[in-house]
Amino acid sequence: MNKRLDILILYVLLIFLIGIMNLYSASYNFSGNYIMRQVIWFLISLLVASGVSFIGIRRILSLGLVFYITSLLLLIIVLILPAEGAHRWIKFGFLNIQPSQIMKFTLPVFLVSVFYYSNFETLSSFIMPLFFTLFGAILIAKEPDLGGSLMLFPSVVTFFILKKAKFRKALPWIIAALMTVPILYLNFKPYQKNRILTFMNPQLDPLGAGYTLIQSKIAVGSGNILGKGWLNGAQGQLRFLPESHTDFVFPVFAEEWGFIGVIALLGLYLLMLRRMHSIASRKKDGASGILLNLFLVTISVQIIVNIGMTIGIFPIVGLPLPFFSYGGSDLIVTVVMIALFLRDE
Repeated sequence: MNKRLDILILYVLLIFLIGIMNLYSASYNFSGNYIMRQVIWFLISLLVASGVSFIGIRRILSLGLVFYITSLLLLIIVLILPAEGAHRWIKFGFLNIQPSQIMKFTLPVFLVSVFYYSNFETLSSFIMPLFFTLFGAILIAKEPDLGGSLMLFPSVVTFFILKKAKFRKALPWIIAALMTVPILYLNFKPYQKNRILTFMNPQLDPLGAGYTLIQSKIAVGSGNILGKGWLNGAQGQLRFLPESHTDFVFPVFAEEWGFIGVIALLGLYLLMLRRMHSIASRKKDGASGILLNLFLVTISVQIIVNIGMTIGIFPIVGLPLPFFSYGGSDLIVTVVMIALFLRDE
């Protein structure tokens, strides 16, 4: 392992440790030991990542179809299983697995393994990659998990870009997709429609759909330059902010560490992503390089959208902040992605 790879590990560990400190604050008044659970998830992540890294990128790519079919089966199983509320998790003892997070990893592997040698120069060549992406996205949307569903599309779009696809050939598909937007909106759950409406104007429902965003903005804004200090954030400690240990963990950090802390955290994320890009660009094997770039885009989009939705730039779609939000499935998938950047092939 060379020096550059050590730097990537260092960035990841720093972000994770800061995330643990923040999670301690965010869950300080909660029942349940979220810190212990998150550490256990991280240890499990390292075990899984070690196994995947040992297998190697090329062998993983050879199993792309198997991974994709397995992910589809898990998504179907989770929809069939009885659940209170959303169908998102499969329980294995005390562990809950979220198949939509697994699809976030397996779809890029599948796209590269099956369509790497395709030349996207005709309208028909776009059909199958889009079909398989849409199939997975629809199953995830049925859970319902709009954020997890939308997270599949950056991979396929980036794949087309890296393959230098002739997008003008896909123009009819793009127009057709845009025409389905109103139909998709009509099929949204009521709370999903409210999220979009309150994204444009949170005051439409300040005690309902707009409540979380309003509290989130208050938390971020009240941090000022230096923040209120660790364990001193009112929005998180007094539990005004919902989901403060999962999707809305960033406002807790912003309130307690202020503008300076936010800049430092974003800087760490930027250094991590920059190192990942550097490693991906050095891959001599084209397929491996494209796969790593798809992982890079997936993690980047998740960071941008999570922080963006907490400050009102994007609608609330329910995405965790990598290495920061509580949750095992996302942590395992993200650590596995990172591990493949550390694999020399």
